[in-house]
Amino acid sequence: MKRKEKIIVTSLKGGVGKSTVSASVAAAMAEKGMKVLLVDLDFRSRSLELMTGTCDRIIFNLYDYMADRSDAERTLISIPVKEGAIMFCPAPDEDVLGPENGPVYENIPDALKKLTEESGADAVVCDSGAESFVPRLLAKEFATMAIVVSGQSRTAIRAAEITAQKLAAVRDGLDVRLVINDFDVSLANLGVRAGLLEMIDECSVRCVGVYPHDDRLPAAQDKGVLLSEGITSVAARNTAARLLGDSVPLFRGLDRLRSKIRL
Repeated sequence: MKRKEKIIVTSLKGGVGKSTVSASVAAAMAEKGMKVLLVDLDFRSRSLELMTGTCDRIIFNLYDYMADRSDAERTLISIPVKEGAIMFCPAPDEDVLGPENGPVYENIPDALKKLTEESGADAVVCDSGAESFVPRLLAKEFATMAIVVSGQSRTAIRAAEITAQKLAAVRDGLDVRLVINDFDVSLANLGVRAGLLEMIDECSVRCVGVYPHDDRLPAAQDKGVLLSEGITSVAARNTAARLLGDSVPLFRGLDRLRSKIRL
């Protein structure tokens, strides 16, 4: 890894799988022996604590850390993952943060820089909410990379396109990538949903990962299982590898799915 990646996962549209991508990519990176700081910045509808199965372990959150009510060691929840670990920072409720143009929000980038240093993280993955001011703030002052997540619906694709444009306008040279989530190849082949190349073309962003539709994923997430076995785990590992600069195919280990895709 040439640099310590600080990744913001975003889209203007809700429900496209930002938290799914955030949690699974963090877990896949940790599987490589990395210490990954996973930060929940979805203050309106936080869900990473459910996906990581850490609800009962939360004592402090990001706001407590920013207000000097806790330090990094007490704020972060360690989740061992094979050779590495995820260090999870829970989100506070948006009511305690004040207005988006206020001082608390403006201090988030500096707080994340400090948290990254104090935690000794090798990489940072930040999950954001829909219609949030935070991704643009981090794109300007913290992130090295932005992942825009899209589903197959027209509204999701349009939101991804607009999100990518807004992020690119914030800072020239920001590395913006596309992750396609919950891709149903059968619906794409029937013309009911957008196809792979169509989505990449409309979003005008380089695709770094494709998560196929996985019927087992909701049950795994409800149980607090970070990285389910099967196609979601394979897609997450491929995405993480590409984010870290490894040249691997989008569908490595997903040959059966790849054979069904009509380009």
